[in-house]
Amino acid sequence: MFRKEKIILTVLVVIAAILIFYNVFSVEVQKIAVRKQVIENARMEREMLEEIRSREAEGIAEFGYRYQPIEDEFIKEVNLLSEKMKEKLVSVNNLSEIAAGRLEAAEDFRQKLTRIGDVPGPLEAFYDYELEFIASDIETMSLVLLYYNSNSYSTFDDTEIEELHKNTNLLFLKAEEELRRVYKQYDLEYLLEEPS
Repeated sequence: MFRKEKIILTVLVVIAAILIFYNVFSVEVQKIAVRKQVIENARMEREMLEEIRSREAEGIAEFGYRYQPIEDEFIKEVNLLSEKMKEKLVSVNNLSEIAAGRLEAAEDFRQKLTRIGDVPGPLEAFYDYELEFIASDIETMSLVLLYYNSNSYSTFDDTEIEELHKNTNLLFLKAEEELRRVYKQYDLEYLLEEPS
């Protein structure tokens, strides 16, 4: 009987060893499968993020192609009016006409800017800064026009004009910097280059 017990005990030990080996093997196989799944999930996530980034870049570029001609037209108009001011400092009427033209150009720019359409998410901050800039520019030009039409230049307090002008310049620079940042982030710096 002792021999029979030894055989049964040996068989049980072998079965236990096989079960333990199978359990360890099964766990290792599952670990490998989980690692493969994690790697596959990470790859799919990267692909999805790249696709989202690609779509965002495409939307940003489309917005840039609609925005750039509007901005170029506005800047060209402002430069022409600035040149007129440098050439013809003849009368207050001329200055008043130039300020009125500048105000009209700013209002036209705002109107065209708001008609562009959907603004891609990454450009929302830029768009907000640009709208703030143009609103400040319109307020500044309205005050300048009021100054030229006041006929009492010595009593007119021009400190508000100076403050608005500084604020307008800061908002312009802020908008331009945000646009550069987004274009750089999405590898679209070529949109900042001047057309040949």
